[in-house]
Amino acid sequence: MLQSGTVMEIVPQPIPALGTKRHVLVIDDNKVLRDAVSGSLVSLGCKVTLACNGFQGGMLFLTRAYDLAIIDLAVPQMNVWELARIFKDHSPSTPVIVVTRFNKDEPLTKADRDKVDAIVPKPFRLNEIEETVQRFLNGGAQSGKVNR
Repeated sequence: MLQSGTVMEIVPQPIPALGTKRHVLVIDDNKVLRDAVSGSLVSLGCKVTLACNGFQGGMLFLTRAYDLAIIDLAVPQMNVWELARIFKDHSPSTPVIVVTRFNKDEPLTKADRDKVDAIVPKPFRLNEIEETVQRFLNGGAQSGKVNR
């Protein structure tokens, strides 16, 4: 029996169209950067999952489906190149983007570059990340292509 004055109204919620939200995994130990990238991707219509270290990010990637992964080069608890290799072994078609401050004294090896689809140098503008993500999610980039 309903109490007097208690009204429950069920309002139908729109059902999102299947396949419209792309799911992106962002792995970075810098909370400010994680939040900025996440906010930018959400504004593009992406669903974003955040991880603060390589172990957490690896576990998430292996247990859920993602359309794209963004990893900071200096992510703690796991070597980024090993993490990228695991991602590509598990889901070869999922683009992997690495963001990094390039150290000119330590150039990236071809083997490392071949494990990722793009490298975005820091510092970057959010629109650079957005453009790179959109290129991959819209099918405009090819695997193995690395930005410099």
